[in-house]
Amino acid sequence: MSFAADSIQIEPLDAHHDRSSFSCGNVSLDRYIHEQASQDVRRNTARVFVAVMPDRPEHILGFFTLSAATVVAADLPLAMEKRLPRHPIPAALIGRLAVDLAAAGQGLGSVLLADAVKKTKVAAETVAMSVIVVDPIDDGAQGFYAAFGFQSLRGPQRRMFMAIHGGAAKSVQ
Repeated sequence: MSFAADSIQIEPLDAHHDRSSFSCGNVSLDRYIHEQASQDVRRNTARVFVAVMPDRPEHILGFFTLSAATVVAADLPLAMEKRLPRHPIPAALIGRLAVDLAAAGQGLGSVLLADAVKKTKVAAETVAMSVIVVDPIDDGAQGFYAAFGFQSLRGPQRRMFMAIHGGAAKSVQ
């Protein structure tokens, strides 16, 4: 089975979603959706979006988070850095993205990433943002994001970015 964007619904996390049954195999991501996600939504520190099947709207197949962030221009590639001011650059952060083990390997991660980029591009029409950043949790996640055009920031951190306006963001949609 493969997930297409129209075979699932992506909606904000709500009380009717069964967070306790979600398991992606990563302890920190599982713990986040089980214990912290609702608090982040209430505190306005992250928006959490979940993927569900229309016939099982309580069962979370995957999720991602979006928050505001900044990056330092000096961490971007030199060509971008030269065009940007020296103060922190507004960004959107896809802080977490995970797929339940039962749905793994079926393209849902790509659908979730495309939706996160789409939501960010829409928001960037109202609130100025230059890049989308992600914090890959491991080498596999880093490879996943790289396959969609995300590039590593300069510096020792694992953080990656994609320009919101430009060719790279188009490859995710």
